[in-house]
Amino acid sequence: MSKLTVLIFPLFVSLLSACSEQKRNDTHRLAGMYKLYISENADSNGVWHEDPWTKGGTGYIVYDGMGHMAVQIARAGYNDFKWLPEEQSLRDEYIDKKLDSMSVDELKTAVRAFASLYTYAGNYTIEDTADVVKHERIATSIHSPAGSTVRRAFSFNGDTIILRVLNGNRRLKWIKQP
Repeated sequence: MSKLTVLIFPLFVSLLSACSEQKRNDTHRLAGMYKLYISENADSNGVWHEDPWTKGGTGYIVYDGMGHMAVQIARAGYNDFKWLPEEQSLRDEYIDKKLDSMSVDELKTAVRAFASLYTYAGNYTIEDTADVVKHERIATSIHSPAGSTVRRAFSFNGDTIILRVLNGNRRLKWIKQP
């Protein structure tokens, strides 16, 4: 082995280790569970207004610090919707019996309630060039295919993380939970 190789190899290993450590630190920056405080849309003048879709609802987003994440947003009243007990909701015969007993209006109410639940889980990375987090969806309840990717600009204000839809007019403020 040449003297140059002996000198360069440890430097190369050190640089790779530093890059790997930086990537771990980046995903760790978001680590924690956050509760949705407010979702807002900007009007044509750039003024932010609360989004009626999430007003009075609940939401949580979790980043595990190792590159995995999950989000759930439920509209107001979602948790009050009367459906089936947990065990029955996992069995087709109970679901079929419930559906067969419902009126058209009750079915519409059920579809509206279930369609309002926004959830997905996946992997996340932080882009090197900006404060942008990329969510690669693995499983989702919304009408975006598993495997789709979304990007969100993020910033912190104390214990609040602000996620902003890129090329859009929506931002969500989440408060870190103890």
